[in-house]
Amino acid sequence: MVISVTKHKTEYVVMGGTFDPVHNGHIQSAQALAKFMGYAHVYMMPCGDAYHKQGVSPAQHRLAMLHEALDNQRVLQIDPRETQRKGATYTVETLQQLRDELGVGAHICWILGTDAAKGLTLWQDWQQVFELANVIVINRAGEALPDQVSQSWPAKQEYDVEKFKQRASGCFMQLALEPVAVSSTEIRQALHKQESVGHHVPQAVMNYIELHGLFKGKN
Repeated sequence: MVISVTKHKTEYVVMGGTFDPVHNGHIQSAQALAKFMGYAHVYMMPCGDAYHKQGVSPAQHRLAMLHEALDNQRVLQIDPRETQRKGATYTVETLQQLRDELGVGAHICWILGTDAAKGLTLWQDWQQVFELANVIVINRAGEALPDQVSQSWPAKQEYDVEKFKQRASGCFMQLALEPVAVSSTEIRQALHKQESVGHHVPQAVMNYIELHGLFKGKN
């Protein structure tokens, strides 16, 4: 396992997801991570063809909801590249594209929740994730990543923020942030039952959902 050290200050931090719909938990987690790590931006990247999930809303709606939610944001930005690809999209392909664009010295970081991190070894060419980038695992509700999982990764665990940010790839960190009180699944279920979710979803996103009749009949 080779750890690459940055030669300049270029950094690109990605929070991927289906964002179906994006909710305040997504936004608050990304903001808290950016503040703790001192990142200028976090790029929220909706997946394209969610081959691993059934019944996901079309990419153009999920992307549009993100634009509504982040309209006045400076720190949180949107990277739509995965929604622009045809067929299944794989994280390793996205990271390779970013590495080609940003160069060998850029600090690239992919953000994962604990559940996604536990399943990382099932991803397409998952070992290459650490050849191309670093990983931050957000440990929600105090749930740390099991040692047997992290020890199987071809990566070094880093505890110092500044040292981590100097690495182009090959490292991971675990962060404990405020727990997210709701999930997109719970929001879709509530909307299906015509229950209010206004305090969990930005109003602009709710307006979009109502305008386009999204999540009716979806659980």
